Amino acid sequence: MKLIYRSVGITAASLTLIVATGCDTTTGALSGAAVGGIMGGLVARHDPVAGALIGAAAGAVVGGIIGHLNEQQKAKLQQTSPQTLQTLQHNDQVAKQQAAAPAPTAAPATATSASAPAATPAAAADAPTPLKVDDIKAMAGAGIKPDAIIDAIKESKATYSAADIDAAQQATPPLDPSVIAFMKNPTA
Repeated sequence: MKLIYRSVGITAASLTLIVATGCDTTTGALSGAAVGGIMGGLVARHDPVAGALIGAAAGAVVGGIIGHLNEQQKAKLQQTSPQTLQTLQHNDQVAKQQAAAPAPTAAPATATSASAPAATPAAAADAPTPLKVDDIKAMAGAGIKPDAIIDAIKESKATYSAADIDAAQQATPPLDPSVIAFMKNPTA
């Protein structure tokens, strides 16, 4: 019985690390099962197979619940601010494309390339959309955790003026201080 409690506890603690990345019910359950299985196998010294099975089962349940909560946050964001959800989804796609694509190499400057426009329409479409203060307020209102909001700001490559930061500080309900601090100093 001690093995079960230990496996479930470690699985739940490990899954809190997964929450910040965001997931749906299926990926949450799969991630939870993987983490729980590994942790259960490591914790159960006398019977690692049983520990892995118990940990995987507990992790799948907890991961599925966590994924469902993220789906609820997305649904709330869809209701309250569909444009913010659309911006987040666009930025996620851009980040995935940039992660999958090899880094472009610099082409030598020629007379024809020097007169070409700096960015092609395709390159502009692949750029992330900066999050506005209203987007950040909508995310916080949907119950999205401050760490996830900060990650979304990083992904969007947004910068904020003093007026933007003042507006964020006046938000009702108030934004988490860590979000405002990141808006002030994104390089910290």
